[in-house]
Amino acid sequence: MAPLRETVERRFGTAKFEVEGGVDLATVTRFRADLPQQLPAEERARLLQRADELEPWLQGPFLLGGDLIVGGAWRNDLRWLNLESEVPPDLSGARVLDVGSNAGYDPFMFSLRQPDYVLACEPFAFIEQARFLESIYRTGVELREIGWQRLDPAEHGRFELVHCHGVLYHELDPFELLAKLYEMTAPGGTLLLGSIMLADPSLAELARFVPRAYYGDKTWWWVPGPLAVTSMLEAAGFDVLARFGQAGGPPGEFATINGYFRAVRPA
Repeated sequence: MAPLRETVERRFGTAKFEVEGGVDLATVTRFRADLPQQLPAEERARLLQRADELEPWLQGPFLLGGDLIVGGAWRNDLRWLNLESEVPPDLSGARVLDVGSNAGYDPFMFSLRQPDYVLACEPFAFIEQARFLESIYRTGVELREIGWQRLDPAEHGRFELVHCHGVLYHELDPFELLAKLYEMTAPGGTLLLGSIMLADPSLAELARFVPRAYYGDKTWWWVPGPLAVTSMLEAAGFDVLARFGQAGGPPGEFATINGYFRAVRPA
């Protein structure tokens, strides 16, 4: 995790994150129903040591048991306030694909809805965080240390629900990503795509190439406007049904917003 830690420290000024504003223990999502209400001192120390070894945590909060919570740079629980109503409460009979899973917050959330299968793909060292959490939660999510480029419907099948958040703007060829997501979506299936976008309405149909680091992150390449994303999804073959969950984006050299698109692959 050392290279990632250096990158995150350069971007955020720290690699250790507390839950911003604190969090009510009663409201934290329990990814395992029978998490212990109290942790023996030795077990708490072991979990805390391993969580520290796996820093930096970008996703969170994750309840490990008792009152032990791992915070992150992002409040995924707040993002899910917008996403919750867009995901069916019962996913039984469905296969779910999560692309760019990081520490696994999203695939763990999908697992609570009892799908037949969840595949989580994360090519970077954050997969170790997800593996650590899965060793505690035992959700049954399959964690693969692969990028989207290695997804193949012949090997992995197609999925009734595909979720991809925070990946598009990191790709030199974002349309290639969308084409792959279309390929992995079952006919009649749904794609939930989340991305950073240009905030200026006058630039909504355009995309901006970012040759330098934005917000201290050298892996930003393209930031499209909302209408540009819609057009790209349609060009990939999707029908775009809605845009939702808009919020302010991270600070940088130009204004951005974060938001989701709901699209379907025609049956």
